[in-house]
Amino acid sequence: MSIGIPAVAQDAGHRGWYFRGGPVGVFFSPGVDLSIAGATVPGADVSVDDNYSLTFDIGYRFNERLSGSFTFGVPPTAEIRGAGSVAGAYLGDVTYAPAVLALQYRIPTGNPKFEPYVGAGVNHTIILDEDGRDVANFKVDNGWGAVLQVGFESMINEKMGIYFDVKKIWLETDVGGTFGVGGPPAAGQATLDPLLVGAGLVWRF
Repeated sequence: MSIGIPAVAQDAGHRGWYFRGGPVGVFFSPGVDLSIAGATVPGADVSVDDNYSLTFDIGYRFNERLSGSFTFGVPPTAEIRGAGSVAGAYLGDVTYAPAVLALQYRIPTGNPKFEPYVGAGVNHTIILDEDGRDVANFKVDNGWGAVLQVGFESMINEKMGIYFDVKKIWLETDVGGTFGVGGPPAAGQATLDPLLVGAGLVWRF
């Protein structure tokens, strides 16, 4: 019993809720399989501008090595433009809200100034608004994707610290619309695959 008591006490000290928040950059690796009037458009591609926003995590430490988190943020707006054989087309703007549910394995170092972790989970991106430009009736569907995560926390004291976090999301979604007024219908599957790079403050409760 005397051997187990310190381990139990240490484990209890790591359990509890935490909150994180800070700026995030969203960097896309886009692509598209596009068809117009049912015919595949060879060489079609898209570009999506990088976004910057604020992101927040609500998490819980189960023990020294395992935690879970829910990530959400201020919805940014992305410009989607044609590339390749459809270069010059401004497809539209999309306001979206990504949410990530993940588990983290925290690598024990014995040093509160450097607590690295790796994680995995699932992303659900909700499309809040679409504004077509060269495409009428511009439509982008919500999407699901897998997430891998890596980062670290550095505690200033027992309650507050800083973090650095990188998430890679594999995300595809269906898109559609009409080129021009009364033009042919267009449909496709867009690959977005964003990389989220964030940093900020962490509070433990």
